[in-house]
Parts: sequence; structure tokens; C-alpha cells
Amino acid sequence: MEFDILAFVLGCILGAIVGYQVADQLHKALIPDIFRRAGVTPEKLESVMKDLQKEIDTEEGKASEFPNLEIKIEQHGDAMFAYRKDTGLFLAQGKTRDELIAMISEKVSNVTLVITEADGAKLIKENPTS
Repeated sequence: MEFDILAFVLGCILGAIVGYQVADQLHKALIPDIFRRAGVTPEKLESVMKDLQKEIDTEEGKASEFPNLEIKIEQHGDAMFAYRKDTGLFLAQGKTRDELIAMISEKVSNVTLVITEADGAKLIKENPTS
């Protein structure tokens, strides 16, 4: 009885190995023919691979951080104005820090705003004593 179980297990292992090899050879023979008939060229495959790599990098967090957008804050009277530092494009205005941030959020999204002290960061810092 033990010999029959051993023969069965060995047969299953041998069958799995042979089946895998046959399937592998079949796929290696059929897939290039299918691609050729579908008009898929090696250049198209390279392009798809590059696009997929970008998606993978994004999902892994390499590109998940938002791009930096440098802005400049100016105060004129009781209003604050925000501009893109690279182009000088007007982004928003507000009388308070929270109002300015809300207005900027309506215009730009998925970016990290960068404001240096020289560009008016002190104007929108929260007051820690209030």
C-alpha cells in the first residue's frame, strides 16, 4: 500500500514537471506568432515596458510625492497675493492666511507648495502664540 502512495506522489511530481516544460515550449512557440499577426513590433513592446515601469515607479512611491511648486507671497495693504515664482503667474489673493490657502487650493492641486522666507513665508506662518 505504501508503494502505491509513493508511486502516485512521484507520478504527480513527474507529471507537473513534464506539463510545465510542455506548456513553456508551447507558449514560446505561439506567443511570437500571435504578436507578429497582431502587428506588435519590438519597438511597441519597448514603449509599453517603459510606460509600465513609470506606473510601477509611481505606485511604489518614487513619483507619488507631489512635484514642488515654488510660490511667492506679497502683502499689499490688508490683502496677500500669491504668485508662481517661476513664471510670475498670479495664483490667488486673500485677506487672511486661511483664505489665501483656500484660494490657492482651488487653482492648483497635487503639488507641494514651497515658500522661502525671502518669498514671504513669514506672511502665512501660523502664529504659535494665538
